[in-house]
Amino acid sequence: MIPPDVAAAAATARRELSGRILAATLRSVRDLDIAEESTADAFLLALQSWPTTGIPVSIEAWLVTAARRRAVDRIRRAQAARRSLVRMTGGWSGVTGPADAIADAAVIGDDELRMVVLCCDPRIPVADQVVLTLRLACGVSTAGIAAAHGVSTPTMAARLTRAKSRLASAGPRLDLPDDATVDLRLPAVTRVVHLAFTLGHTAGAGTDLTDDDLADRAQYLARVLHTIRPESPDLAALLALILLTRARTGGRVDDDGQQVQLESADRSRWDPELIRAGSVLLRRAVALGGGGPILVQALIASAHSTAPAFGSTDWDQILELYSRLLRIDPAPGFALGRSVALSYAHGPAAGLADLDEVLALGLLDRYPYAAGARAQMLERLGRRPEAAQEWRRAAATARTTAERDFFTGRADGA
Repeated sequence: MIPPDVAAAAATARRELSGRILAATLRSVRDLDIAEESTADAFLLALQSWPTTGIPVSIEAWLVTAARRRAVDRIRRAQAARRSLVRMTGGWSGVTGPADAIADAAVIGDDELRMVVLCCDPRIPVADQVVLTLRLACGVSTAGIAAAHGVSTPTMAARLTRAKSRLASAGPRLDLPDDATVDLRLPAVTRVVHLAFTLGHTAGAGTDLTDDDLADRAQYLARVLHTIRPESPDLAALLALILLTRARTGGRVDDDGQQVQLESADRSRWDPELIRAGSVLLRRAVALGGGGPILVQALIASAHSTAPAFGSTDWDQILELYSRLLRIDPAPGFALGRSVALSYAHGPAAGLADLDEVLALGLLDRYPYAAGARAQMLERLGRRPEAAQEWRRAAATARTTAERDFFTGRADGA
């Protein structure tokens, strides 16, 4: 039986370090399949070894070393060419010496970020870029990615396999990108980091409402991107959006840990420092001439975060921002947001009519908050039996236990 402290340490390391370990191993072998398999081997070996040897002082160094050794073994078993072994044993960084030095070298230049950039290779489809980044660089589970894309887990597993094959064959050489490549791929990188944050802010699978580790990782990546490219309005807007959204995290649950909706949130639990920091970044993004969809979403987040009470929210402004956003990117999720804004700006009947037109397209059938928004509008119109039915439909499509409990509770109380 694995001791609890070992199991906890290994689980934390997998969540927080898997992207870095994979990047360090990939830098060694230039083969995505070997790097991914060897990284998985390292985490398995940790569960087998640490109960006897103890949890290492530098977990990252231990995992990097274990993954590289497993990669060497795989290459040897496959009878790879001698030059592959030479490159493997020293060419990746030129670092020799203590394990801590190897770990430090593995993260110089932020390999975690470069892993994101690697996955955003323009020679593969955008959809592949997104799912590969979420899986390989951010460590999102296949089930979580499947839920975010509205498909089954087996379907997403097959898609990930195909995407990895496309990336590996996009050659001539698979390598971690340099700074020039980072600039070329910034739009795609910005998009996938935002999506990773979205999946952390509202988890796509599991028990809890949020995946704080993933949200933290996305926030870290956004801050690194803004630091290395401070003149980019999109990156300033991305970090602003994340900070303004995370500022409201404390008000998303009540004293019993149950999810609450925005109108019932305790705003005294919101983080004023994050709101101030996000507002400064947002003004910076506007001053830099930003106008993309990330900036508009940040402006919407600001309108919510700076309103002193739900009743004082400027819904006309939010409605205009969603309309502007849809002109840039006619995504169904943005259309849903506009319907909700319309329901508060001009009444639930107007919002419901607009939402029904959006739902008729069938693009939000697997998204629980679409049914939840409809249920709430029906409640405001006094149509409680219909609202209860919509709450149950939301519960049936919930991605996490927390969501299911919330929607079921609303159905029972309707």
